Amino acid sequence: MRRFAGVSEAGARSRNPKRSSRRIFIRGRTYIRVLFTSLLLLAAAVLAFVLLARTPRLMLFQHGTPEVPGGHAFAIMNPLRNRRPEHVAEQLISDLHTSRCQGILHELHSEDPRLCPVLKEDRDARLIWREDGDSVRVLVYDLPKSKARLWITSTRGEIGFAVKRVSLIR
Repeated sequence: MRRFAGVSEAGARSRNPKRSSRRIFIRGRTYIRVLFTSLLLLAAAVLAFVLLARTPRLMLFQHGTPEVPGGHAFAIMNPLRNRRPEHVAEQLISDLHTSRCQGILHELHSEDPRLCPVLKEDRDARLIWREDGDSVRVLVYDLPKSKARLWITSTRGEIGFAVKRVSLIR
């Protein structure tokens, strides 16, 4: 251990107690700021979740129109919506990708000759629009490769909603 002017190393460290207490105070303030910011962000997330759970809207934000296939339409969907109609539509789209496409369209009275070739070419259907009414549901899917929009319309029947019509807008 080296000594300078009669002061040991341990004594040199304890010589300036204000400096070490200031570091502890700054660290404590930083800890409180981080804790307060984290609690504030958590409260905001909980508030947003509660507001989303209470809104009956399917689309929280929408821009554009789905009628224009080359246009830019998008919607921010409510993550807490009932997704059952979307699952049914996606199953229908999956069935339309098969060789039974013409038979399924014949049963739905939607005999658009362009529909089966477009769906065989484009397997990436993305939901961009959804509108639910009392007796009608409309789901619009974007088909990016073919630059088309697939419209699936369901109507309320005796057993619930059933697909009424499938159409394609190019």
